[in-house]
Amino acid sequence: MTLRTTFYLLTLLLLVLPTLGAAALHADVLTTTEGLVLEGTVEKLPNGWYRVTTKAGPVELAPDAVASVQEGVSPRAKLLAEAAETDAKDAVAFYRHALRAEAAGLEDLRTTFLKRVLAIHGDHPAARRALGYERHEGAWVSSEAARRGKGLVLYRGRWMLPAEVESVAAAKPSLPAAKEVDPAKALIRTLATGAAPLQAAARLALARTDDAVILQAALDTLFDKDAKVRIASARLLGRLGDESALRGLIFSGARDTSAAVRREAVLAAQAFGHDDTAVPFVRALNSKNLRIAANAAEALALLGDQRVAPYLVKRMHSHGSSTRNTVSFLNQVSYVRDFDVEIAQASNIANPDVATIQEGVVLDVQVKDASWTQTWIEPYFVKAWNQLMGQKHRSADEARAWYIENKDHLPRFPEKPGKRAPRRSKGRMIGAPAH
Repeated sequence: MTLRTTFYLLTLLLLVLPTLGAAALHADVLTTTEGLVLEGTVEKLPNGWYRVTTKAGPVELAPDAVASVQEGVSPRAKLLAEAAETDAKDAVAFYRHALRAEAAGLEDLRTTFLKRVLAIHGDHPAARRALGYERHEGAWVSSEAARRGKGLVLYRGRWMLPAEVESVAAAKPSLPAAKEVDPAKALIRTLATGAAPLQAAARLALARTDDAVILQAALDTLFDKDAKVRIASARLLGRLGDESALRGLIFSGARDTSAAVRREAVLAAQAFGHDDTAVPFVRALNSKNLRIAANAAEALALLGDQRVAPYLVKRMHSHGSSTRNTVSFLNQVSYVRDFDVEIAQASNIANPDVATIQEGVVLDVQVKDASWTQTWIEPYFVKAWNQLMGQKHRSADEARAWYIENKDHLPRFPEKPGKRAPRRSKGRMIGAPAH
């Protein structure tokens, strides 16, 4: 299922045809300078501002934020009025309404009418295809499910074979033009931080935006300074399901400063359905940055993959990777290696070039024993462990003892991992801001 279809389904919650009142048959249309379309009752206030009362509530806009106001019956209100008078069992009539809504650019209404068609006639081929369904193994499934069933992968907005992705990932990405991406970024910010009517309008505007443009805009705003925007971006990328976004989501899931953003990023990465999503977070457990290690433990608990249990136990007791330990027995002797003749001729003093000779031995040592006190990070690991394993252990020692007793009954990663979706391209992190 594409992001566009997902947005359509969300807008269904805002439209209930049988409950249309008289007020819904008349609606003014206000268009903002950002291209958002608000339908409802528009009134101009004494201070020159505009107030629009929509189904999602009222919103006030400054004059310079308004591009146009169209008074009277809007195309949406007219279509809804006609649909209200249509026989509830007439699939053909509702399909015609859907075509008219599509022609008027009312994608949410188009989806609503198509859904009504399927409610009447579940095997309506035209309505199924219009909603993005395909025939696969004798059943109607979403186009996304059908393509994934054929072994295809969505990468940078294109469906392709995993073998093709390798070469595409190595090539320089072909990105949408900035003039297309910037408005999409504004829509994402409005979706995250705007008033309820503006959020509804932004959702509808995004439904009419190409998925490739949304992908690039969401990758860019995944690193926005506002946490709400980053959350909205992570959700959009999860719904898109484009493989090129997975790297950025995992990056945010381990490094973002906001716990809410990390949660959404991890859930979005999990939505891709890869069997090894937990692996990069397992590696992050050994980061020298303890904050990242703690974030990785939280991510693993959220993923719920119990195959990571031995790595989490090891991290709790190893306190992370250590540097190489050595002991040195050295003698150092300094001597004058030379004089800078040019300096000596130009002044009354010479400029000696001093060097040092070192002699002795450097030996590797192995730490046989060490004592530790509980660090600030240990409770994070224990909490993640309890959430992951469904336990109530109070310390790392209790977790380790339980693991030793039950490890033979826990799932493990396969010794030879199966084939997975494409490798990510090397280079800068996808979606990271350019410097």
